[in-house]
Amino acid sequence: MTPSDIARYVFPARQQQHRSSLVAPLLCLWACSFVLHASAQAPTKASPGTNEGRQLFESVCAGCHGLDGRGGERGPDIATRQQIVQLSDVELLDILRGGRPAAGMPPFDSFGTAKLNQLVAYLRVLQGKGAVATLPGDPRNGKALFFGKARCSDCHTMQGSGGFLGRDLSTYGATLPPSEIRSGILHPDPANKANKTAVITMRNSQTFAGVIRNEDNFSIQLQSTDGTFHFLTRSGVAKMEFLPQPIMPTDYATTLKPAELDDLVSFLISTSKAVKTEPKDEDE
Repeated sequence: MTPSDIARYVFPARQQQHRSSLVAPLLCLWACSFVLHASAQAPTKASPGTNEGRQLFESVCAGCHGLDGRGGERGPDIATRQQIVQLSDVELLDILRGGRPAAGMPPFDSFGTAKLNQLVAYLRVLQGKGAVATLPGDPRNGKALFFGKARCSDCHTMQGSGGFLGRDLSTYGATLPPSEIRSGILHPDPANKANKTAVITMRNSQTFAGVIRNEDNFSIQLQSTDGTFHFLTRSGVAKMEFLPQPIMPTDYATTLKPAELDDLVSFLISTSKAVKTEPKDEDE
């Protein structure tokens, strides 16, 4: 579904729009409420790059440390900073269990050993200790597909070029195996709010459509298809619903040939590995 498709569902609200700059990322403790607590289990070792470890990291850690683990406004770089990289798995588990309250990091001991092990395993992937992926196709053909036939760039950004409705994919393929990237293209998560168009009707009859970027008990931050951010108070919302059709196409299995999917996966992996990240000051 493209921005022009979405626009047909609602009347554009142009009068007295609520505009605001990006709301700061949610606190780690707030993000924890979206993760199910695990019951006590015997220690298990998750294989690097698994969905479980990645989903936990993105739900619990990315709000402070960034999706790539290289740091954010509220958390330090834990992917390349040598003080962190050199820690043993046991030491990392101790940090996760006890947290760092003085630095604003809550404890995660209630998740259980199995889930904490998955987090550590995925962190090791972000630190470059995962298995080296073999490119399944031709990245040059994949680039043409990304910005052409597959229409990925309608919603996703790659190294500064593309749309804004979807996530930035510049580093997406750096930590995931080809099979998982391919699965994500063919079977996007239907429960992911970022892949749904939200339609919000206010009590004053204004209607807004777009992607929810942030929300809490008091407000909703929505980015409309023209790029405008709207900061809406929950008390002013009369109705919020999600359109049934996901933003990301679900028919790639029929619109793209198997070889083209391989090319697209190769482009995502090779481009992500080529991204140069400037080293951060160890004292930051």
